[in-house]
Order: sequence, then C-alpha cells, then structure tokens
Amino acid sequence: MLHLYSKIDIQSTRQAGHNAQIAVTLNYPRELVGCTLQYDPYERFEGVTTKEHFLKLIKNDPAFSPFFLHNSKYATARIGGNLITSLHRKLGDMYEEMFKALLQDRLKVPEEDLTFNVKLNIDGELQERSTDGLIRFASLNQSKKNRLAELFKVGKQAGMGVGFEVRSCYQIGDSKRIQADRDMSLALKNSNIIPVMLIFCSTSLRSPVERLSRYWNLFQGEQAFSAVESITGFDLYEFLVGESKIIEPLMKEIFDMM
Repeated sequence: MLHLYSKIDIQSTRQAGHNAQIAVTLNYPRELVGCTLQYDPYERFEGVTTKEHFLKLIKNDPAFSPFFLHNSKYATARIGGNLITSLHRKLGDMYEEMFKALLQDRLKVPEEDLTFNVKLNIDGELQERSTDGLIRFASLNQSKKNRLAELFKVGKQAGMGVGFEVRSCYQIGDSKRIQADRDMSLALKNSNIIPVMLIFCSTSLRSPVERLSRYWNLFQGEQAFSAVESITGFDLYEFLVGESKIIEPLMKEIFDMM
C-alpha cells in the first residue's frame, strides 16, 4: 500500500513585486489512495482475482467467446474503465479539498464557513446542495475585496460573497445534473452570492460547459489555476508539478492494476 501524506508542509515562492515565502499546508484526501490502491477491479466476478482469471472467464462465456473477446485489450478497456471512473471522481475530491485548505490557510476562512447550503427541487424532491467553498466579503480587507471584485467583474455592490463549485473535469452530459448545477447558481444569486465554478481540466464536455457558463462565473483549465492563484496567492499548478516524486509512483501503481 502506498501512503500519500495527509498533510504536506511546503514553501512556495511567488513573485509579486518582491519574492515572498508562503507557507501553506495542503490537505490531500486519503480517499484518493483508498479508492484506487484498495480498488478491486474484479470484485463483481466470483472467483476472479487477476487479469488472467478474467480472460479465462470471458473465454468460457458463450456470448463472448465466439467474438474472441478474451483479449488483453478488451480486459484493459472493460476493467480499466471502472477504475478510471473512480480515479476521476477522487481527483475531483482532491481538488475540492486542496481549494478549501487554501481558503482556510490564505484567507483565514473558518472551516464551518466554507459551505453555504441551498435547497433545490430535483425531480420533484427537495435536496440540499452545498458549495465547495465560500468567501464572505465581510471577512476581507478592502484590498482583497477589490481583487475579487476585479476577478469576477462585479461592481461595488458585490453582495454577500462568493460561492464556489469545484470540479476536476466536467465529463457528465446528464441533463438532470446540468439542470441541478444551473439551479445551484440561481439559488446562490438569490442569496446575493456570486456563483463561481472552477473546472481544472481543459478537456471537459463542451456543451454542458458552454451552457453553465451562462449562469456561473466559470474558469476552466489554466484559467481555473490562475483564478486560484489570484484568490489565494498560491500557485497550485506549480505545487502539483513539484510533487511529481510523490504523485508519479502512486499513479504508476494505479495503472499497473489495469
């Protein structure tokens, strides 16, 4: 079992007219490790524990054997697809947790103030949704308020604050999910909160992102990382690149499971 540190203390240098040492503690969610390295891709197949066992099972399957699906590439695609889905989900958790950690560390947002709850009518049922981060303008000095107002292109009457939805990537084209995200932005606006969506990948599905950009202040790919740096003063992308000695062997062990 590989262990990824739950907390990593790092020093980052940022040029902002002068060099400043920024001490930041980032929380890595342990779920990323738990989901992947403890993931059993053959759990649903009785008596199967290895790729070779799975291929033998497929070879003896009367529906699949005539089509020669007992092929290593087929096994990788079928078993690996489930693993990658779980990995993407946990990457989303990781980005959310790191962003919250930065809000706590850099803007001194108390943990209990990081979320704002709204109730949405989803398929005829009231469901509660929470933001992945919240900055209340009342807690900021004027300089930070001005910086956020400029970033999100709002006037002096900016409202109560900024509510965030954080995604590693938007890869779901489900209309109900898209509708719920749209309704979330409207609910935040009704509460006088600026809705901001951070999508860290640059390979999301185009259609839902274009639709949601009409309702959210949406930052995608490099823009999302730049927005985090503008908000917190911390270069998250450079940090992740700098942690390659931790991340690369973890990912290798994950892909070796396929």
